[in-house]
Amino acid sequence: MRMWHRNSGFTLIELMIVVVLLAIIATIAVPSFQGLIESNRLKSTTNNVLGILNYARSEAVRRGEPVAVKASGSGLNDGLEVVYTDDGGNEEVLRESGPMPGAVAMTLQSGDMPVFRGDGMKNRDNHDQSILRICPGNGDPGADIVVNAGGQTNRSSTAAPCP
Repeated sequence: MRMWHRNSGFTLIELMIVVVLLAIIATIAVPSFQGLIESNRLKSTTNNVLGILNYARSEAVRRGEPVAVKASGSGLNDGLEVVYTDDGGNEEVLRESGPMPGAVAMTLQSGDMPVFRGDGMKNRDNHDQSILRICPGNGDPGADIVVNAGGQTNRSSTAAPCP
């Protein structure tokens, strides 16, 4: 008696259908994934800036001397650095953040770049508060980081309009 063995596997038609279905699903998923990436970049950058500002304030209190937060390089999009200036005018960079990721941009909306005094308060020579705006670069609302006169930093609860 002769037994017939059926060949197992996929036919070319079945394989092509699977490839087409995967292409359709990828086409739908990729735009949503890009939005997720931009949202995570915005949150990550906001948390980074808050961390730098809180570090500068705590370092000023620890030293009992003023500590400044300045732009690295030519502008805020190049990152931030925490700088201590001694009595002789020598600057020591205590911490530095990298440049803004992707299309994320940071601007100083109002006030001046914060300088924290030895008691933790913000130096108020020109302005009571400083507002840094972080925009994701895709036209979505960004985030405002407010440094008040008491030196406290927080993220604004309203969505900041971005160009």
